[in-house]
This record gives sequence, structure tokens and C-alpha cells, in this order.
Amino acid sequence: GGGGVPEMTRHAYTVIGLCCLCGMISSLDRMAMSVAIVPLANEFGYSDTIKGSVSSIFSIGYTVALLPLALAQALASPKYIMLMGVSTWSLLTLATPAAAQAGIPYLLAARAGVGAAEAVTVPTIQTFVSRWVPKNQRSRALALLYSCLQSGTILALLVAPQIVQRGDWPMVFTAFGSLGFVWAAFWVPISQDYPDDTLRVRGGGEIGSRRIGSPNARSPASVPLEGAQGGFGQAVASAKALPWSDFFQSRGLWAATAAHAANNWGLYVSLAWLPTYFNSVYDLDLAQSSFYSLLPYAAGAVTSGMAGVAADKMLGSGMDATAVRKIMQGIGSFGPFACMVALAMLSQDGGAGSPEAASALFVAAVGLGSASSAGFGASLQDISGRYSGLLYGLTSICSSITGAVGVYETGVILDTTHSWALAFATAASAYGFGGVWYALGYSAEPLFKEGSPHADEVEG
Repeated sequence: GGGGVPEMTRHAYTVIGLCCLCGMISSLDRMAMSVAIVPLANEFGYSDTIKGSVSSIFSIGYTVALLPLALAQALASPKYIMLMGVSTWSLLTLATPAAAQAGIPYLLAARAGVGAAEAVTVPTIQTFVSRWVPKNQRSRALALLYSCLQSGTILALLVAPQIVQRGDWPMVFTAFGSLGFVWAAFWVPISQDYPDDTLRVRGGGEIGSRRIGSPNARSPASVPLEGAQGGFGQAVASAKALPWSDFFQSRGLWAATAAHAANNWGLYVSLAWLPTYFNSVYDLDLAQSSFYSLLPYAAGAVTSGMAGVAADKMLGSGMDATAVRKIMQGIGSFGPFACMVALAMLSQDGGAGSPEAASALFVAAVGLGSASSAGFGASLQDISGRYSGLLYGLTSICSSITGAVGVYETGVILDTTHSWALAFATAASAYGFGGVWYALGYSAEPLFKEGSPHADEVEG
């Protein structure tokens, strides 16, 4: 752009809007199982440990695919990598009922595949945000993304029980799985890897500059699969040329990873087990359980947006970026920590208080936890906007493994001790650990100084 603060174009808003819609659909297809697992378990006689496996296998697929897909979208065309991911997970969501009929191994394979394909979503969106959104608006763009992820969860918890109660759980997967193909019909003609004004820069000389994710220069493979000419060898060379040692020596990156991992433990356990919790502890039917389960995510969607706007305002007023991130992450880690401790105390000795009291604590936990979208969620744009998608892939590997372990371990705790108090206490300790590490270790210093070939583009 010219001087001053760059403005977002209408096209940029549309592309980022489609990215957020993609995030929402990914949440819908992920959450479909959290609701459908109740009738599925009844129909096929699953134990809590099997239920935990079906829920956590998604995260395992997600984790295994994260780095390859984060690399692919950084080195090739994020537009087409995203399209490939959405098409794959939508197809597998449609196939889930048939997989369940065929047997547990098939169901696990289908859900692992959905998880693997969904790993494309957030790294790719981070890349689109770094290319299409001016730096001074990125906290709120990412907050909007996190709000849409929460909204997908809410929508799933509203709609899926209605479908299930008509006695037709397979229809949940059919309805949700179809949405990805509707989205793709808009994505293909509208989106592109870079904003228009950068398309004119394609001279012959920029190939050597490897400007991944910069808005003003193009990487050789950023036109649809153009990099395939150079074949696999070129992709490997490009991957090797990335500044891996700088990534792994960054204290800020490790702090963001710790906060992300802790947040995922609490969030994944809530996502996967909330409907079961309200169903088993309070004997509520599926629609009531899902209603109580969706309230926290409604709070999360609102808080996430507010946190993004507040963070951009604080940064705009000249406040130090490290301080802004630590304030937001402090709310996002220690708020849920307190709520989980309270839930553990409420659930002791088999007592559970009222569903309203438990729901209020979950609402506070997920609501406050969503301030993280302007904490660790925006940290990677501080550390390196250019590599934010790839860095998100790296931090997510640790955090998805942690989340999957949390979901599975909760199933084991419930099967062996029947203690929700122990499950909540474990989640509380995870939140506390992540919050302390981030508070002590995070710095918003850019990883690459101006003049480094890996530095972000200067705007304006």
C-alpha cells in the first residue's frame, strides 16, 4: 500500500471470511462425533475407553498430518492445499456411518482421516492472514477465526441433537459432510494465494528470494502446484532452507507452545466429554446435555472477539507487545485453572451440585480461556508473520498430542475411578503449568531482525 496504515480491500475481507467459514465447518465436522458418540455407543455397546479412543483418534490423525501439511501450504499453494484438506475431510465425514457399521477399526480410520485432513485449516489460515491482513488488524482477524471455530462447535451442539432425536444419527454426518463441498464452490473462484497488487510482481528474478508468506513477493511454488515441475527434490531443498535452528532456539516459541498445549488439554477434554458429562452425571437427555455443553462455546466465541479487539487497541496505544500477550494469556490460562479447580471440588464424593452450577463454571472456563486467541494465538504473528502458518504447525503438534492424551486419559480415569473430580483436577494442573511457562518465558521480539532474508516485509 501507500503511506500510513494499509487498508484491507473488499476482496481481502471476502477471502478471510471464507477462511473463517472453513474454520467453522471444520469444527462442525469435528464435533459431530462428540454428539453422535452417545447414540453410537448405545447402538454398538462401546465402553468409556472405546469412546475415548474414538474421540482421541481424531487428534492423533490431526497431529501426524500437521507438519507435512503446514510445510506443504508454506511451500506450495495454500489455496489448493486448503481445498484438498476440506474435500478429504468432508468425504470421510460422509463415509463415517458406513465405517461405524463396518466395525471399530474402520470407524477409527475414518475419524483419524478427518483429523488428518483438518490439520490443514489453521496453519493455512495463519498464512492467509499474514498475506492479506495488515499487521495492525491481525489480532482481531485471528480472534474472528477463533470465534468461528467456537461457532462451529455451538452450531454442532445445537443442530446435531435435533437430528439424533429424530432417530437418525447417520444424518448428522451426511448433513455436516456436505457443507465442505458447498464451501469449495465459492473458494475456488474467489480465493487466491496473494492479494491482487502482488500478482503483478511476478518477474523472473524473485524465484531465488524464497519469500514465503510475504505479501510483496512470490515463492516459486505459490502458483497452483507450479512447484511440482521441480518435483520432490525442490520441495525438500526448500524445506531444508528454512531457518529450523532459529525456530527451535526461540524462547517465545516454546512459551507459546506450552500455553497452547495446556489450553488444548482443557479444551479437548471439554469438547469431547461435555455431552457425556451432563448425560451421565445429571441424567440429562442428549438435547439438554448438548444445550449445557454449547453455552461455554457461545461465551468463548464472544470473548475471543473481544480479546482480539482489546489487544489491537492496547498495541495501538503504544503498549509493549510482550505485555499485551502476557495479560491476554494470563486471563486465558489462570481463569480456566480456577474454574477447573472449582469443578473438581464440586464433583468430589460423587456430588456434583446442580447442572446450572457446573455449566456456569464451564462457561467461565471456556470464555476466559478464549482470551488466549490474543495471547498464544497471536504470538506467532509477533515472532514471525512470514512463517506463522508453519510455526502454528510446530506448536500444534505438541498441543494436539497433549489434547489427545487428555481425552484418552479422561476415558481411562472414568473407567477406573469413576471420578470426574480427578479428571477436572488434572485439567486444572495443565492450565496452571502452561500459564506459568508463558508468563516467565514469552517475548514478542521478532525472531528475525530487519535485513535478515527471513524477516517480515515492512508495511506501508
